[in-house]
Amino acid sequence: MKRTLTILSSTIFLGCSNPHIFVLNDTKQNKYFVSESINQAFEKNEIDRSPLIVINGIPFRYNKDQDTIILPLKKSDIISLDFLNKNSSRIIYNEKENDGAIIIGAKIQNK
Repeated sequence: MKRTLTILSSTIFLGCSNPHIFVLNDTKQNKYFVSESINQAFEKNEIDRSPLIVINGIPFRYNKDQDTIILPLKKSDIISLDFLNKNSSRIIYNEKENDGAIIIGAKIQNK
């Protein structure tokens, strides 16, 4: 019984401890550019599993239950990528958003 509980708790902990995968509308080579930076910020404890994504000042809403999030950008569209810790994002954006924030500055495309 003890062994089963240990395995179950390890599975839950490991399964819930990684951030989402954020994928760009790009080729396979650049597809995970944002996710790599997010993983580094996650490892440094700057953000948690479901951070707020802000693109050019507008919060990007995504389903936090999904594992893969597709961002409507290509790597060539991204000008800057910054992170806000949990406390800063809570103060600036919303009391509910407490997993930190990813601030993306992007080129504006006029179509």
